[in-house]
Amino acid sequence: MSLYKKLKNMKKIAFLLLLVLTVSQSFSGDKSWYKVFEGSIGNYPVTVHMVLYGENVRGYYYYNKYKKPMEFFGTQKGDSMELASYYSYDYSEIFKGIFKSNAYSGIWIDTENESNTLSFKLTSNVSSGFDFVYVDGSERLFKDLETPQATYTEGAIWPIEKYENAQFIRNSVLKLMDLRSGITEPGPVMLERKKKYMKDFRDQNAEVKRDEVADGGWSYSMDWSEIISPVYSDENIFVLGTYNYTYTGGAHGNYGTGFTNLDLKKRRVIDLKDILTAAGIKALPKLLEKNYKLQNKIPQEKSLMEAGLFVDTIPVNDNFVITPGTLMFNYVPYEIASYADGEVKIYIPYNEISAYLKPDAKAYFKN
Repeated sequence: MSLYKKLKNMKKIAFLLLLVLTVSQSFSGDKSWYKVFEGSIGNYPVTVHMVLYGENVRGYYYYNKYKKPMEFFGTQKGDSMELASYYSYDYSEIFKGIFKSNAYSGIWIDTENESNTLSFKLTSNVSSGFDFVYVDGSERLFKDLETPQATYTEGAIWPIEKYENAQFIRNSVLKLMDLRSGITEPGPVMLERKKKYMKDFRDQNAEVKRDEVADGGWSYSMDWSEIISPVYSDENIFVLGTYNYTYTGGAHGNYGTGFTNLDLKKRRVIDLKDILTAAGIKALPKLLEKNYKLQNKIPQEKSLMEAGLFVDTIPVNDNFVITPGTLMFNYVPYEIASYADGEVKIYIPYNEISAYLKPDAKAYFKN
């Protein structure tokens, strides 16, 4: 099945389920990396932040003109790498190509019009200053049955010691992992957490008999995945995305992405009130509604509930991403829309918030 068909199916079933169920071994820093690529799709310059762990690939890219971060995911098998980026309910982009010698090139496909294809070429020329540390593995309850099974994946970027803001970013990552500051090697902690997860799986299903699940025991399975990866960075800010997926039984799992914006100069987490004036925060609901409708080709006069959302006013949350070109807000499944709609990302262009920026925040939006 192509990634395009998988993407369409994911609007009806667990989004990314096929991706996180492919692991069967444990790793810690084996065949994993974080790279920043520069290049172009057709004649359009782009920047790509990508992490690899095992055969799995995740990351964010943006067109340099607009700097709107878009998530992608996929797999690498041998030299072949295939990625999908889900932009809205009806639109996604597919990358099919070859990764070799720090270069990734191939064909980009627009799923709205599959005849619309462009060639792309991306190159990573310098070290990112980061490692990517991860563990993953799976365990069957009964060795001769595919289900029930427990699957565990945990990974995070990790700056090398000579990176200028290494300790600040390390401590920020550790906080996202619910670990104390100062830990120098997260890999062993990840391995211990994986072992505990597998033990909990065995303990939880200790009374389950093989005959009870011989015809299919998927509802007894457990799945947990968390990946912390970069979204955007420059001399002023570093943005982290924390993707989490959990399955504990039922029709589908739950997932979502949380974002953390780091001020590299002041070495602090950036809150919304650090960026916008009170008037700017008050203006956000209308800006969110306007741009959600524009992104999804919905008439401005149509109400949000008529357009399929759960709300008629989009709430202002603290799950946002700063780039020089935009302020993006993210809403996880069920927050404002159905599970089938996936995560809802709303991009507010810089020119619509510039009048509301606090003086110290203007540096975040410098191109």
